[in-house]
Amino acid sequence: MELIVLECFAAFFLFLSIIRPLIRGLWKLPGLTVCPLLALGIIIGIFPAYGFRPECIPLLLFALFLVIANISDFFALFFSLHSDSYRDKGLLFTLGSAAAFVFTLWITFHFAPPMDVELGTEGVSTIFYQEDLHLRVYGPVKNAENAPISPMNPVDTKAPLLILVPPAAGSFIVSDEVCMALRDLGFTVLACSRVNFDSPSFDRNGQPIRLNAPGLFRLGNALGRGLTYTKANAGGRELERIRKQDILFILQELSRNNSVIRLPGNTDKNMIFLAGYGAGGAALTYLASEESFSATFPQVQGIIAIEAPLLSSLEGDPPPEPPPPAPDPISAFFRQLGILIRRLAPQKITHITETPRPVLPVMFIVSDRVITERTGRYATILQTLRSSKTTTLIASIHGAGPFDYSASPKHYPIYSSLFRGAGQSGQNHNWPELTASLITNFAILALDNSAALRQIPAEPEFPDENTPPIPLTKTSLGAAIYVEQGGVWHIPGVQTILQQ
Repeated sequence: MELIVLECFAAFFLFLSIIRPLIRGLWKLPGLTVCPLLALGIIIGIFPAYGFRPECIPLLLFALFLVIANISDFFALFFSLHSDSYRDKGLLFTLGSAAAFVFTLWITFHFAPPMDVELGTEGVSTIFYQEDLHLRVYGPVKNAENAPISPMNPVDTKAPLLILVPPAAGSFIVSDEVCMALRDLGFTVLACSRVNFDSPSFDRNGQPIRLNAPGLFRLGNALGRGLTYTKANAGGRELERIRKQDILFILQELSRNNSVIRLPGNTDKNMIFLAGYGAGGAALTYLASEESFSATFPQVQGIIAIEAPLLSSLEGDPPPEPPPPAPDPISAFFRQLGILIRRLAPQKITHITETPRPVLPVMFIVSDRVITERTGRYATILQTLRSSKTTTLIASIHGAGPFDYSASPKHYPIYSSLFRGAGQSGQNHNWPELTASLITNFAILALDNSAALRQIPAEPEFPDENTPPIPLTKTSLGAAIYVEQGGVWHIPGVQTILQQ
């Protein structure tokens, strides 16, 4: 609500600046000259206070435009000079500014988040490790009679553990509802975020910690340009490295008897699935291709990578061979100047190096643009699919964009509008629940496929009748789905198995 109020104040100041030349009664109020400056200050202040709000960018640029257009009046006001040049810009400038103002205002308020951000707390415990790694554990939720709210997750069953890495941009804000939906489908969920790495991260009191402007720029550059330019790609590789480091630490910690990570008593730590967005999903894909990883952690049953292009598999052309020495100082100077200019120019990604060959079951969840866009963003994923040594598939919901497999359409609706899927879904999906259903159905699929590979019944008979079965429940997605499979399968009908 405070965000909307600040946006209204900024809009009011810009409105006064636009209509002032048209209303004679406002000509004698020189203080109105600073209205664009006030609006610009308010909009700039929104970003450190409320995080990166993409829908405010057009309004910010419009306020900056008005500040530049009225710069002479600002100087006149500050030096106590008389100026009425704002009236000399003409009717066309005023009407054009008004039209631009209405358009930017529509973007700001139409794509504003519908509610304040509050992370779920019921059934959730938090753990901070060395103040850097923030873990949220989603356990069973019980009502007043101490009975589970969801019949899918009875207390006396062993729940598989799902370790989830949220997207670096959005973090727990956009993954929290997915985690709660996964818990309702039978998982214990452990979500991890790195403080001052994700945007935003959270402190012990649950207050968001925003990245500073340079950190936000580095993150946005790595995510937005890492597929195109080598320098940004290096930033993306660093994101993948840190995510890999965090996942390995969590798995090692869970393997210890005196682990600092406390999980609900009904959690089966011998049956673990890993899921990650973006750089986290890419890091998991690389881990899934390491036979030493699967040997060290045999409890890991499968990997889910959500919109996770593999930046570490992209490279640019190698630097050219150094030229021979120049015969004279002038030629040497210009030759070195040319080399310096070429180095300053952004170097583009030109080819894909070796991609992972997973030995663990992997599902890539991506936008339905993968059906037609076979190069660029999804090229590394498709190559991994073709070279996989085991159960691997690509799943996409019809109409899904790259930001839709989370709560991002609710908290950052402008992203879903700008980055749409190739097809039109025709309805408003509950994306967190759809994503959770996809992950759960794949987990069941991977377990069934593993059982078929071992040539044992898909539902093993437990020697102890008090040992309950795994409580994962396959659900119908209620949406059209595209599936592309690769690797080695031992059960038929993948397209229908992902559905109920």
